[in-house]
Amino acid sequence: MQFIAFKQWFALKRYVNQLQIKIIGDIPIYLSLDSVEVWKDRELFKIGRSMEITQVSGVPPDKLSSDGQIWNNPLYNWKYHKKTGYSWWIERILFALNKFDVIRLDHFRGFAKYYAVSEPFNDAHQGRWEKGPGYNMFKKVNSL
Repeated sequence: MQFIAFKQWFALKRYVNQLQIKIIGDIPIYLSLDSVEVWKDRELFKIGRSMEITQVSGVPPDKLSSDGQIWNNPLYNWKYHKKTGYSWWIERILFALNKFDVIRLDHFRGFAKYYAVSEPFNDAHQGRWEKGPGYNMFKKVNSL
């Protein structure tokens, strides 16, 4: 089914591109704990061997939400990504650029700093801002 879906997608993309229409695609920064990427490549994320997580993504409390928000996505192991030359991100971006003409990285700010919420996951008060990969990753991506 995925083969047929991609075949149809790329036929549609060729057609709309001939009409001078460009397609914008999204790359969400975070993935779900039950996504194939998290299960397949666990070392890319801050999770234990038994899929336990002690920190998740979120946003701090503010005027709109006194408890903040807990998104429950596993956080990236940015040290490991750096060690691999951000190869997983490069592949992800290249794959998206193959499917779309323009891509948007959703929650782009999370590459500079991200909010990590620690257990217990009742509210985001126990979270803190942590440094993301920053410009280093994008320098690597732009060198392609």
